[in-house]
Amino acid sequence: MIGKLIKHDLKSGARRMGNIYLAALIASCAMIFSAFIESGFVRFLSTLVVIVVAFVAVIMTFASVVFGANKTLFGREGYLTQTLPVRTSSLIFSKWLTSSIWLLISYAFVLVAFVAIFFYWTTENQEGAQIYDMIYSVAQSFGLGAETVYQKTLIIQAVIGLFNMCIFVMYILFAITLSNISPFHKLGTMGIIIYLAVVIFAIQGISYGLENLCDVTLLVEQSGISMTVSETAIRQAEMTGASAIGLTGVYFKTIVTVFLYILTVQLCESKINLK
Repeated sequence: MIGKLIKHDLKSGARRMGNIYLAALIASCAMIFSAFIESGFVRFLSTLVVIVVAFVAVIMTFASVVFGANKTLFGREGYLTQTLPVRTSSLIFSKWLTSSIWLLISYAFVLVAFVAIFFYWTTENQEGAQIYDMIYSVAQSFGLGAETVYQKTLIIQAVIGLFNMCIFVMYILFAITLSNISPFHKLGTMGIIIYLAVVIFAIQGISYGLENLCDVTLLVEQSGISMTVSETAIRQAEMTGASAIGLTGVYFKTIVTVFLYILTVQLCESKINLK
């Protein structure tokens, strides 16, 4: 049954998001065709359109996740959803998984768009290559080290970004659930935003505090990748061009996310107010 539930949620998301990604596909095709046009303005315009569409896709996906989950769990569809022969934990897991997938798709689209734009402007384009060399030189002047270092750093940061996005979905589901429980439901849709902001700021604040106490840090160097908690080792590595990525916050957020999942399930089972 959980498989059918996930399949249904994915199809529902596809119906809501279909037009957005169709527009993104059209914009991407337009950028490809503009490569054959000897006009810098047309190339710039097509690139700008792709960037705008990519960010709009992320925003619309986020809105779809919030309002879609609120509608299917606690709106009119909630009466049917809550009576399905599945556990509440399965319902929440399905919403978390499918919402994460759609947000990951939007995130991946943004990454692919920027990578495509990079190659679009640097391949067989002297001006674009010069801009890239200038950015690379500026990055080195700020101590970002060799190209291999920041390439590895970007990959790791991208993976952490994907992980944080999945965690963020659980924050959203918790905020939505809280906004449908008395007396928190009085603020309506605005309550979702407020509760989400409170959760984010609270968890982020605690994360910063833990990082100041003891931050498990990933050091990305030309020679390889290592982990340390020594501030001296971190400073020495950074002086040689290494990149430092803190992981304490990621560990803490993972634990909090599991707790919020359990709490969300309990609230749905005992305190929910269907509209």
